[in-house]
Amino acid sequence: MKSRLNLSLLLSCVVALCAAGCGGEKVNRPPVFKVTGKVTFSGKPVVNADVTFIHDETKRAAFGKTNEEGVYKLTTFSANDGAVEGKHSIKVVDIPPPASTPALADTESAEYKPPGIGEDTMPKPKSNLPAKYADAATSGLFGVVNADGTENVIDLELKP
Repeated sequence: MKSRLNLSLLLSCVVALCAAGCGGEKVNRPPVFKVTGKVTFSGKPVVNADVTFIHDETKRAAFGKTNEEGVYKLTTFSANDGAVEGKHSIKVVDIPPPASTPALADTESAEYKPPGIGEDTMPKPKSNLPAKYADAATSGLFGVVNADGTENVIDLELKP
C-alpha cells in the first residue's frame, strides 16, 4: 500500500514538472512580427518557392512558401506569425516537383532500364532560380523586420 502511494506521488510530481516545463518554453520565445512579400524573377511571380529569412545575429530562421501570385508569409513558431525583429539574410529556392516515376506496368516494358548498381539513383534537386539565391550568404538579399505594429512587406525582385 505504501509503495502504491509513493508511486502515485512520484507520478504526480513528474506530470507537474512536465507541465511546468512545457508552458515555460513559450514564455522565453522572442517576439515575432508579421512579414509578407512577393517574390518575382525577371518581373514574373515565382510560384511554390521556399523563402527563408535568417536573423543576422541570432541565426533564428523564419520560413515561407510562395503562392500562385508569388506572395509569401513567414512562420517562426506558428503559422504565419512572422519573424523576429532586426536584419535578416534571405535565401529563395524554387525546386520543381519530382518527375513521376514509372508505373509498375512500365517497369516490364522494353524501354525501362533499372538504375545500375552503385549509380546515384536519386538526382539532386536543382532550383529553377540562379544558384546564388539558394544560399543566404551569396543571394545578396536582405530584409529588416520592424516592430512598429504594422505588417512588414518585403518584396524580393530576383534577377538572372
